[in-house]
Amino acid sequence: MEEESIRRIVREEILERELRRINSAYKGFYIHLAIYCIVNAAFSVFMLLRGGFFWPIFPIVFWGAGVLVHFSCLSVAKKSVGSELESLK
Repeated sequence: MEEESIRRIVREEILERELRRINSAYKGFYIHLAIYCIVNAAFSVFMLLRGGFFWPIFPIVFWGAGVLVHFSCLSVAKKSVGSELESLK
């Protein structure tokens, strides 16, 4: 029984460490999101002042899809690690 409790404690520590890593990865996501907003706002203002075909729609849509995937991956990872950690407690 002692070995089983040690394994459980070690597994719990590994999951807590992974959860801390995921939470710190959110900082990278927020930086990604801020750069996305700033760059696309600058592109949009430039094109609205200049006129013509509104080409910033392409980075807004496709880069925006990348930002959503970034967020989704973090959310799924946090949820799965969190639920596994809760099942151990």
